Amino acid sequence: MLNLTPRADLGVMYEADVARYKAAGKSEITGVVTKEAFMRFYQGCPSVGFRRDGRDIGGLIFDGEEAHIAVLPEHHGYWGMLLKPALDWLFSQTAEAIVEVERDNDRCLRFIRHVGWERVGERGGALLFRLVALPGTR
Repeated sequence: MLNLTPRADLGVMYEADVARYKAAGKSEITGVVTKEAFMRFYQGCPSVGFRRDGRDIGGLIFDGEEAHIAVLPEHHGYWGMLLKPALDWLFSQTAEAIVEVERDNDRCLRFIRHVGWERVGERGGALLFRLVALPGTR
């Protein structure tokens, strides 16, 4: 069973990021951003968690400007049904948000192109997109 929770588990989200960076051969990033720094940075931010079969698997955090989505790799392919309610939650917080996507995240980039979100720049080799509510989602 999949469901949203009222807050994301920041430790789980950090572990999801660590796994993604390791898989991309960028594990040095986790030496710069420790779990404690990650949790301190996001602790006051609104968020929703993703839960599968009673276990926290990731979530979405909004820091006032950017949306950050992370899911543990073993749950990729299962959490997609939570995207619409998570985006509904995000757009109840703000009319638009920026999201940063690594160039090698093909699945996410295909989705972003499919829905038509606008690319607005780059940062550190990643692509930045402006997310807005899609017609019929508000």
